[in-house]
Amino acid sequence: MAVTDKYLYGEQSAEVESAAGVKGVLIRTLNGVLMFRVYRNREQFTDYEIRHDDLSITIDADALAAFYKVGERRILDHSPQVLGLKAPAGRNRR
Repeated sequence: MAVTDKYLYGEQSAEVESAAGVKGVLIRTLNGVLMFRVYRNREQFTDYEIRHDDLSITIDADALAAFYKVGERRILDHSPQVLGLKAPAGRNRR
C-alpha cells in the first residue's frame, strides 16, 4: 500500500498508509479515551483513535511497566520504582 492510497472510510475519503512497524505510545486523554501517539520528534506527534479490536502489542524492555494483581483485578501500570511503591513490612521479594 502506497502512502498516498485513498479509500472510502465510513463514507468519507481517507488517505491511508500502513501502520506496520510504527512505534508509538498508548495514552489516555483527559476524557479517559485511549489513543495511540506517534512522535515525529520530541515536540511533534500525532494521536490516533484506536478502532482496531485485536491488535498485538509488545511492551519494550525499557518501558518501566509492570503487571499487578490486586484481588481479582489485573492492572498494567508503571513499574513500582516509577510509582515509588514500597514493599509491605516483613515481605520478602520473590
